[in-house]
Amino acid sequence: MKSSEAIYREALEQLQRLIEQATTQSVDEAHAAALATADRYAHPSVRMVYIVAVEEAGLLFFVNTESGKGQQLIDNPRASLCFFWRELQEQVTLEGEVVRQSVATSDSYWRKRAREVQLAAWVLPQGAPASAKGEARRQVRQHEQALGFDPVPRSPNWCAFRLQPERIEFWPSGWQRVRERVRYLKDADGVWSEEVLTP
Repeated sequence: MKSSEAIYREALEQLQRLIEQATTQSVDEAHAAALATADRYAHPSVRMVYIVAVEEAGLLFFVNTESGKGQQLIDNPRASLCFFWRELQEQVTLEGEVVRQSVATSDSYWRKRAREVQLAAWVLPQGAPASAKGEARRQVRQHEQALGFDPVPRSPNWCAFRLQPERIEFWPSGWQRVRERVRYLKDADGVWSEEVLTP
């Protein structure tokens, strides 16, 4: 009989294999997932995010804390993710608590971001109305000129978050939808179980 830890690792390894398979087959945005959040009044919203890493501690992604999703995650730190790879006829959904990560983790991944993205994080309030067409690009260029060749420090609003799964479900969309679903679930005592579901 598999242990709780083995069941959880199996689920994460299967998810990682699907991401790698999608990447190998040049599927667009293989690391992208829909992130569903809700505010303190339970008003939901959903948008796509880039999943940086799938690790035993959970799934890592980044958020501007002043954005809508950032505020929702702070006010109501639970979320759901949905990966969908049409070419593989596979989707995976996850639910769980979302935990803000350390400054060191945020700094580490910030340094891997493209410079243009780093600059934009400083000068463009995410989701705010633009004052004029082309203004965003002009502001980024001004900030770039001011910095010269210096590294772009991490914006304090750009932070790492990690979804710690409590449910992971593999829901293939196969031919005629006859492929079985597999659900991994963590109970109130932290014990993981696995069950096969009908399509």
